[in-house]
Formats: sequence, structure tokens, C-alpha cells
Amino acid sequence: MLQKLLGKIKAGCASCDTCKEPLDHHKTQIKSLCFEKLHQNEKQQLLNLLKQTGRELSESEMEVVDLFLSMEGHLSADFIRKELDKKGVCLDIHQVEEVLDLLCRYGLAQKVHLNGTGPWYEHLHLGEKHDHLLCTRCGKVVEFEDEEFRKQMTRAASLHGFQPIFQKTTIYGICSTCKKKESGAIPLSTLSPGEKALVTTVVGGTNLKNKLLDMGLVTDEPIEVLSKSGPVIVGVKGSRIAIGKGIAQKIMVVPAQPDKELDDK
Repeated sequence: MLQKLLGKIKAGCASCDTCKEPLDHHKTQIKSLCFEKLHQNEKQQLLNLLKQTGRELSESEMEVVDLFLSMEGHLSADFIRKELDKKGVCLDIHQVEEVLDLLCRYGLAQKVHLNGTGPWYEHLHLGEKHDHLLCTRCGKVVEFEDEEFRKQMTRAASLHGFQPIFQKTTIYGICSTCKKKESGAIPLSTLSPGEKALVTTVVGGTNLKNKLLDMGLVTDEPIEVLSKSGPVIVGVKGSRIAIGKGIAQKIMVVPAQPDKELDDK
């Protein structure tokens, strides 16, 4: 039945012959079944690897394995610890990290850092290739697969005489939900490093406006946030200027369009 449904979906059929439901109705079920089977297979592979290497896991450590394998996405050790705690399995963060790191060493997971946060743990499914979209506002991470995108990256590497072995790309931006919330101008302080914007207004008195004008910040002038580790460092007209975080909250900007480049002249 599963193979028949997969064949009909691939062929672009509209409904199921058995229940007459739209095939979209079955896609979630099929995905769930596929992941369940995949995770069962990965658990068995882990047990085989443990036997081959003479390693043993306690019952509570296997709870970490089962929970991780039952979930997709980017998971933190602290999240898994809290979920286990709800089930009455008490482990400290270091014990959870030890099991997750073991899954990484055995090739069932990989550790990633995104936007300076992490580590996060994600599944390392054999043959799967995906990249990331990361929202710099809310931290949402979306995995995507695009074979043409990867081919373009491979071609770019080849042009430089470089033979790619492994690729993991993270595209930083703003998700659709956050974009809807930012229909107007927002404070400069909310932007992330690498983000470009246009200055619209300054919420402050004449002295502040004149000070910023002398620094080169004028209305409709494109700027780029370079750093926020201390004061906000922005690039404007080929120069770098430092702005205090308090003042950055008073500078209202609108994110520039992706093709709007800074004037480096």
C-alpha cells in the first residue's frame, strides 16, 4: 500500500483509489511512517556499532538515544534533558551531552552552531544533503534541499580549482513571520551583523541629529551593520563608525532590498 501511494504521488495523481481522499491527506502519514522506519533502522545500526566497539549504554542513556531519534530538527542538550525530566528520567546536562556526542562520533548525528548559538544536534541521515535558512530575528531554522543550488556551489569551487568534499551552507535573513511584524521602520539596534538598511528618521533632539549628520548618517543613506559585540559598528560611505547602543535604539531604519548595495565610493 505504501509503495503504491508513493508511486501515485510521484506520478502526480490527485486522489487515492482506496479511500478517495486527496493524496496530500496521505503525505503526512507516509512521511511519519518513513521517519519511524528510518529511526528504527538507525537505532539498530547504533546497537551494532556499540557491540562492535565494546561500548555499553545504560537504560537512561538509551532514553536519550530514543528521544533524539524520535525527533527531527535542531535539538539542544538542555531541551532533551528537560523532555526526559518530564518522563521521569533524571540526567544532568553533561550526561545528555555525552550521549549526543557519542551519536556524533558514531555518525548518527552532527553538531552545528548557528548564528553564534549552540551547539545544536541534528540527525545525520545517510545520503541526505540539506542547507539552512536562519532568521536573525527569532532564530527560526529551516532546512531546505536544492540540488541546483548545490551544483552552483560546486561549479563555483571548480572555477577556483577547488575540489569540494563537504558543503553546509547557512543563509541568514528574516523569516516571513518576522517580516510581517516589521511593516515599518525599526530601531537600528535590532539589526544583525551583515544586515543592510536605510536610515529613515532619528528619534531625538537637534543636537543628536546634528551629531549623527556629522558622522555621515543621513536620511535614505544605506548602511551596513558590521558588529554589535560592543557599540554598534556600521559601515557608511566606505567608512566605519561606532554608535552607542542607546543611540542605536533611536535611529529608525528600514531593511534594504537584497539587491541594494552600499556605495563604496
